[in-house]
Amino acid sequence: MFGKWIDALSTWLCWVSALCIVGMMLLTSSDVVLRYLGYPIKGTYDIVGLLGALVVAFPIARTQVLNRHVSMDFMAQRKSWLARGIAKLVSFVLGIAVYALITWQLIAFAAKLKSIGRVSDTVEIPLYPFVYAIAIAFLLTCLVLLAQFFLFVRTGKE
Repeated sequence: MFGKWIDALSTWLCWVSALCIVGMMLLTSSDVVLRYLGYPIKGTYDIVGLLGALVVAFPIARTQVLNRHVSMDFMAQRKSWLARGIAKLVSFVLGIAVYALITWQLIAFAAKLKSIGRVSDTVEIPLYPFVYAIAIAFLLTCLVLLAQFFLFVRTGKE
């Protein structure tokens, strides 16, 4: 249905997201135990926050590939096939526009963070690579929507 590389990249980002969750869990658990023993892990809050951003952003494209996002089908079922088709096309166009705009702004924001040298508060991890990574995830989502749009226009199927 989609290009193999879109499918492979979205799957890979999902696995990276899963690894980030495991990392967050291990880091938080270790910090709790070591904090109890009087040896807290410096920067746990920063690292968990950064990983959490990746956990949220990375699976969005894969979720779109699998059509697992929440939809409002109960309203569309009562409309004609033409009205449903137009609504679907409008939703694709709006989705592509929104994700493209977000991607553009994230890239601009990451460039600004890099130019001013912004780092996390505790352990001074540069923030811009995380923002660029999220921009890549949103760009991939935009490409998935674009592929789905063209598939829908060509075949009338999602």
